[in-house]
Amino acid sequence: MRALAQRTGATRCALVHGDVSPKNILRGPQGPVFLDAECAWYGDPAFDLAFCLNHMLLKCLWRPAHAAAFLACFDALAAAYLDGVDWEPRTCIEERSARLLPGLFLARVDGKSPVEYVTQAAQKQQVRALAVPLLQTPPQRLAQVRAAWAKEIGL
Repeated sequence: MRALAQRTGATRCALVHGDVSPKNILRGPQGPVFLDAECAWYGDPAFDLAFCLNHMLLKCLWRPAHAAAFLACFDALAAAYLDGVDWEPRTCIEERSARLLPGLFLARVDGKSPVEYVTQAAQKQQVRALAVPLLQTPPQRLAQVRAAWAKEIGL
């Protein structure tokens, strides 16, 4: 986790919102409108992508009947974001995002700002069961994290 935090902190290439979650995005007439940017910083845009994708995965626990739809949202967001990357090789930001996801998983169940919709001990254990091995053997692609999560939740 320390190495992940150091790498993220040392990567400075864009303005990062810092709290890109579904509740902070409105649909505007010319595209998305992002709210609550009080966590903004100059750093690694992979954080914003990973942060929002993390919500899509965790929401599978909140509404299991809609898990397939949340995974489809994960796929759509990842594809659309990565298709727009023109400031660096797409594989570079994808790898940083994929490596951030396991750390964000843990942060959102055991950290200082846990998500309000993952409350059961068994759900938190599912998150930990996925995150720890992925921290030990970091993924290079977002699809690897998505596939591991789909398997963890039985899809």
